[in-house]
Amino acid sequence: MNGLLKAAAATVALFLLTASGGHAADNAGEKVLLPAKERQVQVTFFRAPGTAQRGSVMMLHGAGGFERQIKKYDLYAATLASEGFDTYLVNYRSDSDMKALMAGQNVFEARFGDWAKLVDDLADYLKAQKTSNGKVGLIGFSDGGTLTSAASALDKNVAAAVVYYGMDGANVGIEEKRFPPMLILHGDADQTIPWSQGEALAQHVQALHAHVELVLFPGEKHGFGADTTTKHGADALKRAIEFLHQQLK
Repeated sequence: MNGLLKAAAATVALFLLTASGGHAADNAGEKVLLPAKERQVQVTFFRAPGTAQRGSVMMLHGAGGFERQIKKYDLYAATLASEGFDTYLVNYRSDSDMKALMAGQNVFEARFGDWAKLVDDLADYLKAQKTSNGKVGLIGFSDGGTLTSAASALDKNVAAAVVYYGMDGANVGIEEKRFPPMLILHGDADQTIPWSQGEALAQHVQALHAHVELVLFPGEKHGFGADTTTKHGADALKRAIEFLHQQLK
């Protein structure tokens, strides 16, 4: 793991959240439907300013969905848009998935492969849009991080992946033979998905000869990434933005 582990940096100024001409604060997002083979998918679209071609970023939620912390995720997405990325909060679970989940079924394992294909369909669609520069990135949180690792491995149209406290999609039966460049962000006090899972994912990405960065945040537990007003949340967002600029522009 030499060269993979990096200590989290000191406090990052929170100007990322309010800069860029105030666009992050003003961009409320638009509810739209995007096509996939299985069904149309509801997303919230945060449009980047200007008319130039740009990269697209899809954000994938964890087990709790976006709604419980929607203001935080909206702010995260609006900040990405202000940095020049068309950004989409993707609700990849269907109505049937939600009913099964409420009935206590293990929807994650049963539907994981279908969700990965659905995300890849969306990536193919976004790449073909007139405003696209041909590059699509994924950012996933927890279950969405694991989905990000799998979907990015299955579709070469995914050019970059940011995994917040997720694990290797191989753990859920996905055969992965390649990866795009990947940034893995994990708290070293995470007891829901231990940081060792992030380390194992990094090792797999490295073994398949893809670029990977693993950043551990001291004392952070599961779920810290949604709150970009905290020291480590802001640092993680800054790293994600820098990584996406490198890979998608």
